[in-house]
Amino acid sequence: MTLLEANNLIQKEKKKVVDTYRLVFHAMPEFGWMNDPNGFVYYQGKYHVFYQHHPYNSVWGPMHWGHMTTDDLVKFTPQPIALAPDQSDETGCFSGGAIVDRKDPKKLHLFYTKHFDHNGELIETQGMASSTDGIHFFKVPKPIIDQSIIKPYGSVQDNRDPYPVLIHGVYYILVGTKDQDQVGKFLIYKSLDLKKFEFHDSISHDSLKNCMAECPGLLTLDGQDILIYSAVDHNKSANKNYSKYMIGTFNIENKQYHIDKIESFDSGHHFYAPQATKDHLGRTLVIAWMEMWGHKNVTHEYNHHWSGALTFPRELKFQNGKLLQFPIEEIKHYRGVSNSLRNEQLIPKSVDIEMDSINMPFYLHFANPSNKVESFKITYDGFKVSVDGMSIELDPLENKHSVRSYNEISLRILVDTSSIEIFVNSGEETFTSRVFMDCQEYQIFCSPYLNGHVHSIHMEEKS
Repeated sequence: MTLLEANNLIQKEKKKVVDTYRLVFHAMPEFGWMNDPNGFVYYQGKYHVFYQHHPYNSVWGPMHWGHMTTDDLVKFTPQPIALAPDQSDETGCFSGGAIVDRKDPKKLHLFYTKHFDHNGELIETQGMASSTDGIHFFKVPKPIIDQSIIKPYGSVQDNRDPYPVLIHGVYYILVGTKDQDQVGKFLIYKSLDLKKFEFHDSISHDSLKNCMAECPGLLTLDGQDILIYSAVDHNKSANKNYSKYMIGTFNIENKQYHIDKIESFDSGHHFYAPQATKDHLGRTLVIAWMEMWGHKNVTHEYNHHWSGALTFPRELKFQNGKLLQFPIEEIKHYRGVSNSLRNEQLIPKSVDIEMDSINMPFYLHFANPSNKVESFKITYDGFKVSVDGMSIELDPLENKHSVRSYNEISLRILVDTSSIEIFVNSGEETFTSRVFMDCQEYQIFCSPYLNGHVHSIHMEEKS
């Protein structure tokens, strides 16, 4: 599988894509399958978003690195595939991160997992590819982190998702794995020159027993260290995958760690593998796969020739002991006319909704106008927020409740064709769900006293 073959196929086949559930202001593949975001970075005046990509089908397959760029993180421009599994020790290029060279800002480095699965032999090592134009990447022929410095500390079969950070001139790479006792952990490697890497330390926690830890990320936010990660929980028979973050002290350089608490990243149905970056404006931004393993692949089953999307980018802040997530400001440039919503009103499927703060129970339903029974329901009982899509025919969504209780809440809701993202109380908690309803618009059904307190801002194309 070569880059040329994959890129040629996309250009040839992308006209087959059915746009029924295509999103307006979210990143998605031109053709084929998308899962985890990779290498989220600001480089040479643009944001670059790479992602796990199978260009030959709309189901998971041999992983490539898809690539897109954007000026504002709202409208994305597809770029040629960045990485293909074209080395003798690769049957897939799995997830990883990106970093701009500390000495030469014209160089961009991608770190990825060299996944090899052939005739029952499974090996995961870490590779690197570099570029001076952000489009064409050249791989280091051999693994930068090979079996010799993996085996003593973690599983060679499950060892993936290298995430780079630069601390006082030293490159550190975090890698997800599990040990021989099946405890998830994060291995840390270091290098001064990106040529020679050595094992530095590892981080684990009791909550990762019988789990595979993956997709790590490390950030310092408003003076607070936060380790973000995802995991596969082998204690469960279903709903095994989750994404969380640890709040505490993660002094990688001096090997000093203290975990104060662990929180879930999102309370909805479709959110996995978040990856964060700090941009040129000093903001910490995060983006995630807006799907979940084990859920129905609607667009594949209906032969739409594409699958997967990424969440709308969120800015992160840490205030009063809480990690807050909220949509980036750039979306406001795409807002059109604002209207106050009323019961039974019809709205388009691409809107930005704001609800005033309220301290009494309510319901807010997004219904299919043709049958009114099929709907995505948001309710608040005076303490907990819940979402429910069990009546949705194409892909029913179970009831989900907020982790926190609230005496009063406000909502921000991003609706985009086949997704709904809910931000509670300026991002104290979020719910992310893919919603596949066979309709061109939604009909709103809500508690009578919400009339005039919910505002819908239509999203418009920007030339």
